[in-house]
Amino acid sequence: MSTNVSRINITLPKDLAADLREIISPRERSKVIAEALKEKIARIKREESLKKLKGIWTKAGGIDFKSDKELTAWRRSLWASTNVRLNKKIRG
Repeated sequence: MSTNVSRINITLPKDLAADLREIISPRERSKVIAEALKEKIARIKREESLKKLKGIWTKAGGIDFKSDKELTAWRRSLWASTNVRLNKKIRG
């Protein structure tokens, strides 16, 4: 066993544990769980960062988002417009 891992015990709902056993081979279960946790933790960290940014942004006179959904929609629209500009640049 690698020194970069830690063995833990977790409790799962019965239906989730049954699906895990049915779908994922025993040798792959830890990897699948680790990947899912990495994704979830990254999402939580992004959300926390966005909440902090939202506070800083509104205090600095930026847009006052009424909800996280508004902030997310605004952020996605920025990404979409950025992607459009980048695609135009690439295509010449």
